[in-house]
Amino acid sequence: MAESNYLPYHFVNYLRSPGLQAKAGTIPLAQYLCKTKSNGGNDSATSLIGKLRWMKDGGTGSQMNTLVGGVAVDLALKGQGSGETFIAIWDFMCRNKEQLKKLNVEVCGRRERGDSDTKVVLKTGNVYDLYFKGKSDKAAIQAMINDRFFGIDCIGFTGTFLMFTGEWTKYKGATPRQWADWHCSKKINHAKDIKPLDFMIWTGGGHIAIVDWVWSMVDDKTVKVDVCQSSSGEQIGPQCNEFVHLREGSIDGSGRRQYYISHRGSPRMPVDGHVYVMRRNGFFW
Repeated sequence: MAESNYLPYHFVNYLRSPGLQAKAGTIPLAQYLCKTKSNGGNDSATSLIGKLRWMKDGGTGSQMNTLVGGVAVDLALKGQGSGETFIAIWDFMCRNKEQLKKLNVEVCGRRERGDSDTKVVLKTGNVYDLYFKGKSDKAAIQAMINDRFFGIDCIGFTGTFLMFTGEWTKYKGATPRQWADWHCSKKINHAKDIKPLDFMIWTGGGHIAIVDWVWSMVDDKTVKVDVCQSSSGEQIGPQCNEFVHLREGSIDGSGRRQYYISHRGSPRMPVDGHVYVMRRNGFFW
């Protein structure tokens, strides 16, 4: 636990503005991907990674799963991969394009929240013909990101941010609600005490974000902040929402203050509702 040299917006910029530095070029990871079906699912990614991970480099070399690492591939599949992992997968694909002619995939849209058991298949075909034929490698990978083969969810964003800062040396899985117990357990119960790098955990347990910057108190119970997260909405994937207002509500049975988002900022916060604000001991800007 230590001082961070980076704010969350630095991480957003690393991922998407300008993006990840692959051999194909600079590629923005501007996509939200979550394996949870009610959050859209990861059907395109599953269709690709389940086969690609066992492909041999150059046809006879090591499998991608060995080169990238099985755990790293698993995390990328569910929207929690690191930037380095995505780059390694993209580089592998680009140097093995001939083999992609035999790798058939389903291109899938987001599952509907009200019908999350139904897979939304948009088209099928081999990866080379669908994406690489007639395109630059950079354009091909970007098109695959747009079609949800690669992306990052809210937990993946917060966890890989801690790796980006050096706070973690390896990824630690947890649900958003478990973060409040395991990874950032200090309760922040007054708006005036909120600081950059505090974590916002939705009281229903379904989402997590990070306070990027604190601007000022709007009144004695409301603070104006910037928030970084990965979600859908006006901007898809890693994003920074500026000038969000968090207003104090009641303290619940857990002893944590509930804050409600009284102004969703710009671009508009994709998820509203009530949040806890939690701090990781010894982690500060």
